Amino acid sequence: KKDKLQNLITLRPGGARENNEPLQHNAEAGLIAFTRPQTMESELAKVQLDVDPFVWQREDGSHAVVQTWPVEINDTFKESFEVVKAADPVHFDPKALSEFKRAMQKLFQLEEDEDLTVWSVKRDRANDSPLYVGTGKELMAMLRISKQIRDDLMIKSLVEPDKIECQWKCEDRAGEQFFALDLTKPYCLYLKKGWDTMACVKLKNQFEWDSVPVGLATTALQLDAGNAKETLPFVMDLDWFVPEAYKWTLRSSGFVWTCAMVTVVLRWCGPAFGWDWVDNPLVLMGATVIAGAYATYADFSAMKWCIVPWLQKVKKLALMRCTMPFHCFLVIQLSGTWLQIFTIQNNAWLMVTASKENDALMDLWLYLWEHSTYGMLPHSTWTKWITPKSGMFFFWLVSTLQLTWPLMTSVPWSRSEQRASFPTRNADDARVNEYAEISISRGQGNWVKFVPEAFYDDFNTLWTELVEMVLEVLGFPVIKGHYRESVANLALASGLRYTGSMSLSYPKQRIDEIVKFKHGYTVKTPDGTLEPLPHGWEMRALKEFQRLVRCHRNRVVFITFLKLALQMNLQITFIIIRRIHQKRLGLDVLSHNNVIGIISVASLLLTFGVELLDIIRVTRIFLNLRSAVIGTVLKLGDSSKAYASHDFIVDEEDASIQTILHSGRDLK
Repeated sequence: KKDKLQNLITLRPGGARENNEPLQHNAEAGLIAFTRPQTMESELAKVQLDVDPFVWQREDGSHAVVQTWPVEINDTFKESFEVVKAADPVHFDPKALSEFKRAMQKLFQLEEDEDLTVWSVKRDRANDSPLYVGTGKELMAMLRISKQIRDDLMIKSLVEPDKIECQWKCEDRAGEQFFALDLTKPYCLYLKKGWDTMACVKLKNQFEWDSVPVGLATTALQLDAGNAKETLPFVMDLDWFVPEAYKWTLRSSGFVWTCAMVTVVLRWCGPAFGWDWVDNPLVLMGATVIAGAYATYADFSAMKWCIVPWLQKVKKLALMRCTMPFHCFLVIQLSGTWLQIFTIQNNAWLMVTASKENDALMDLWLYLWEHSTYGMLPHSTWTKWITPKSGMFFFWLVSTLQLTWPLMTSVPWSRSEQRASFPTRNADDARVNEYAEISISRGQGNWVKFVPEAFYDDFNTLWTELVEMVLEVLGFPVIKGHYRESVANLALASGLRYTGSMSLSYPKQRIDEIVKFKHGYTVKTPDGTLEPLPHGWEMRALKEFQRLVRCHRNRVVFITFLKLALQMNLQITFIIIRRIHQKRLGLDVLSHNNVIGIISVASLLLTFGVELLDIIRVTRIFLNLRSAVIGTVLKLGDSSKAYASHDFIVDEEDASIQTILHSGRDLK
């Protein structure tokens, strides 16, 4: 039966989960619970998953919840706790005992008539640590402000907006534990000392069930929110600022590709005006320098808006799984930007070169293909249809999808549907209080609260319109654009590697946090506020992964396949037969054009290596995410029953709330 038992889930009445781990099977393993019955809101209980042993409907229609957690029944426990033979019903509620027994019977799959021996224990021990009492919102504010309190409580970090990650120590062992707080409810926070030492947070009524405050009278805690050394920085959402970065990536895309188009027009039309200088490789270098200089400026300008929320989330910069200082990372990424700019300009240059030297290279081109695997094709195939000129032009035209596809999927089609950017561009017009609430100045001392839940930035694109009008009947999904995706796609279009570095690292970190801390959807509480709960975290993680994959699918198709795999092979072929032709004529094989060609191939090979590494990283993210959610997916199957609900604010002015229900079929 051991292998068939489900995990132990420590579930709070508010829906938060403290742990979800396999049951221990040894001589010291035990489970402990509160001595008072607890109740969960009916609507919340209905969307809980895998909690049948711990949540059920009572005969009166309410939903019981048994909050139980593991404990080691060792010598230390027996010395600390006293077994109460005649339990006092005032402190040991018989209903709580009955419900705890029922939970254990269901958890261990015992018969209903099988009785269990349950100890009622008590402990009388003083704890001289400070006790902090307040709502979840107030306690989170206190911890943001005071580093000293965080250190005293062994709190490692705060996971905004409502989670505490702390360390625990037990004899020679140590680990990490996190707690989720309902921001609206009163809690007691203190350092627990016993067989283990760690921060402990309990609902105030739960604390009063088994503990009594002693010592000094209650006092209000005064903290200085302006102490920058003590106060944790406000964690910002990248989505608030990417609309500003979007403008720079769009401008860069237009400028870089305009330089390439101008080079093409000059080289095709220049000889008609007697401009022989247009074929000088210095023209290519000039176009690369001009485009690269503007792209570098745009790269910095875009990241100026994104760097703080990006680094707040990512924390450590890494390349090929090696962490490095920021300045090293910056140099590498900007070098990548210049490399991408060069490949865009050089591909256009080589396309024109192939067109001009088409006739001179035809005999070698014909010899190559007629002695290849495709030699059975008619002679006219290589002289009329697939020539150096047509081949290079076709693959260059295909490579321009690097620009045209992002424009179709990343640029708002209708201005009326664009969402407003963050309410202010001036830092002096925004302020954050100790409760992590943002206020925006409207002038004359009028400050308006910013509601992050009401901020969303989706919009229709040209591709969205085409799908809705024509392609939806063929099974194409309607996908709206988002500014974070748009920035990633347009950075791809113009080769901005510095800005593009966010497209993988930021969503990866978000996915890791969602999985680790079970960040689910927000749900409307009875008092009308929105409270983040664990349910639906699997769907959130998968949707974040889908956004990541859409960006990297474009890179695989347009960069790795069309630009590198196909065009690079054609360029190598062209360079080889061109050098053979030059040797026949006794020309210098290390001419400017050949050197540029070799540099072009080398840059494409390097780019291919970088893209391949990113493909491996995305594959790893997928495998890790799949292992985290596959259990839930298999249990739900194709069920149309609501698995999770997402309540969100539709309109900031009237704070109207809309609900989206997700089923097992949606998750699958």
